[in-house]
This record gives sequence, C-alpha cells and structure tokens, in this order.
Amino acid sequence: MESSSGTGRMGVRAGVAIGVVAASILAGAGSAQARHIGAFDVGGAIEQAYDRAGGTAALGNPTGPESNAQGGKFQVFDRGCSIYWSVGTDAHAVCGLIRDKWGALGWERSPLGFPLSDERPAGKDGSGRATQFPSGQILWSQATGAHPVWGAILARWQEAGSDRGRYGLPTGDEFDYEGGKAQDFQGGRITWTP
Repeated sequence: MESSSGTGRMGVRAGVAIGVVAASILAGAGSAQARHIGAFDVGGAIEQAYDRAGGTAALGNPTGPESNAQGGKFQVFDRGCSIYWSVGTDAHAVCGLIRDKWGALGWERSPLGFPLSDERPAGKDGSGRATQFPSGQILWSQATGAHPVWGAILARWQEAGSDRGRYGLPTGDEFDYEGGKAQDFQGGRITWTP
C-alpha cells in the first residue's frame, strides 16, 4: 500500500531502520543491545565497560537510566561508580574517591575532561589507584587521599617517573605559590612559575 507521499511500506521500514542505527551510533551503542540490570537498562559502550569492570559484582545495579553528559553519556551505579562515555574517550568506570574528586572539579566539564582509562594500580607499591584523563590524572591512596595532577606540574612529575618515580603520589592539590603553582608529593614539592 502506498502512502500519499509515494513512500511504500519498505521505504517507511528503511527510514525507521536508518533512524535507529543513527540513534545507536550517537548514543555510543554501536550494534549492542541494552540489557535489563536491576530496574534499568545498560547498553552499548557503557554495557561493555560495565562487564569489563566486573558487572554487578563490582559496580552493582544502575541507579538510573543512561543520561546525557556534555559531549557524551553516563550512567551511575549503586556501589559508588559511574561509567562515562564520549566519542573520543570510549567508556570507562570512575569510582570511589577518585570519582568524588572528579565530581568536585566539575565532572566532564572540569579541566580534566572525560576519563581515558579505567582505574589502574598506582604508587611505588601499587596499593593506590589512578584514572587517566585527557589533561591529567587523579590519583588516590589510603595514605594520601585523592588529588589531581595536571598542567606544567604534570609534565615535570611525568619526567621524574610519575607515581612510581621520585615524587610518588600527590599528597595535596595544586596551590598558588610565589607567583606560580606548587604541589606536594610523597617525595617532595614540584613548583612552577610562568
């Protein structure tokens, strides 16, 4: 049967299919189907990151549906983790005090941007945790708390071996110092002046 615009049933089906594919790509879902976990669906790249992180055993159930972030998507889980996705960063879990610190800085709108990695072991003994972002890292340990390292201080810290090098983990946030910036680490202070 033809519609008045001349589009037949096949044309309508093709149009709907193209719309679904476009929506899936924009949502980061690719060809994956969402699955119901707890009270909400988890799908696409967020579902893949959820499974990679250990699923329900590690992250728990979602506390709400997938939501929009500035330039991407995110979903929150009941064990203190969120998974953030953007085209340029893929999907990564951000958890615990690293997540809380990132949130205090402004989430994906912060100078750090979207997460580039899942958490990894950090510190000379590997007992800390770190998450990489486009403009820096947030590192945490029981002894030091969670702190970002970014900018010129990040570059100097990386030259010295990062968290496994001379300076180790940050013990505080960056602060104003003698017309520039400074940050304290387990192995000393790094300063920067313009």
